[in-house]
Amino acid sequence: MSAFRRCTMLGVLFATAMVACDDTTTAPAEPLNVDETEALFLGIQELVSDTAPNFVSVTADGGVIACPLGGQVTAALDVREEQAGDAARVITSVTLSPAGCALSSEGYEFTLDGNPNVHTVIAIGIVEQTLEFQIEGSITGGVDWQLDDRSGTCMIDLILSAEIDPTGTDPTPRATFAGMMCGLEVEFEAADVGVGG
Repeated sequence: MSAFRRCTMLGVLFATAMVACDDTTTAPAEPLNVDETEALFLGIQELVSDTAPNFVSVTADGGVIACPLGGQVTAALDVREEQAGDAARVITSVTLSPAGCALSSEGYEFTLDGNPNVHTVIAIGIVEQTLEFQIEGSITGGVDWQLDDRSGTCMIDLILSAEIDPTGTDPTPRATFAGMMCGLEVEFEAADVGVGG
């Protein structure tokens, strides 16, 4: 075997060995637990229900809002009324598309990017003859999250259930968001129902 051929074979073996040594697998990041998922849910709801947002710029249907700890979120708002027979309802829709949006919730600091976004819909109706309230809604979509040295994706598919006690002195509806979030089956209580639940 010629010296050139031996050198070539050694070079190929060396390169193969280097690739084999470098072919390490990285363990997937630990997913969010129940407490962290609830904190993420509450943090997103605070963004949705913020009554005094810090606008970076304004658009026809919303704007770009500075997040509490840095980054921003693009918010699109749509409110419409529907009338069907003797029932009327107002449907509020908010879509949040975070970009490096950093926030603190329940002692956790998250950084969020849209994957693609978080879409919240709340429909509040009333039957005129009976004055019966009808409330329904959902939160869907997904975000990429970072928490300390961990990161991952959280898909959201929650349905709102709410009821009002017409005989009580407190007209605030009791609301529950239930479904799947961050790969977990969850149920979150909400004190009141607005755009943010």
